[in-house]
Amino acid sequence: MIQTKKHVFIPISVKKILVFKEKLSSYNTIDLLRWLFYKLTCIRIYPYRFHKSALYFKRLDVHIGKNVTFSGMSFNLNVGKDLVIYNNCIFEFGLNSKMHIGNSCLLSYGVLIQNNKSITIGNHVQIGEYTSIRDTTHNHSLISKPMKHQGDHSEPIVIGNDVWIGKGCIILPGTIIEDGVIIGANSVVKGTLCKNSVYAGAPLKLIKQR
Repeated sequence: MIQTKKHVFIPISVKKILVFKEKLSSYNTIDLLRWLFYKLTCIRIYPYRFHKSALYFKRLDVHIGKNVTFSGMSFNLNVGKDLVIYNNCIFEFGLNSKMHIGNSCLLSYGVLIQNNKSITIGNHVQIGEYTSIRDTTHNHSLISKPMKHQGDHSEPIVIGNDVWIGKGCIILPGTIIEDGVIIGANSVVKGTLCKNSVYAGAPLKLIKQR
């Protein structure tokens, strides 16, 4: 704790200082500038969509709708051209998160992407409104310990090219969706989905080949 002249105590986290010091030595000048703009965005100095496109996606041509929110920041994020993000989407990034989004992708209204480990999205992917894509979930193996105190478990998610994910789906950690897959609305998705197939349901079932 540091005491100022006005006797106001300011908490200082040694861990946060060490993390920031590590970032200074690990990332280039552009990433550090992005981090600075992120902090300014947190206090609403630069809340505009144009700044969000440059700050979070390193591009000026990402089409971002209204009320798109970000928590955290990814220093390992690559985005292709013609990405469209509709209103009210939510992005949550962990400290070591990695994300790749290909060309000509669309995220419809209210899509949530929670990225702590690795999420890869191919080209020409359509993600329906209010779909949740999370590469992290709670551990729950110990009956003797409350689940909220067991920590988290992360696995990469891979979504191939030309994939259409319907409204309200949940994409769970470790999921691999191959090229050309269609997923029906409100499906719970886990495991490997074979290419050019149609899936739907909770639990998910193969409906047919395209």
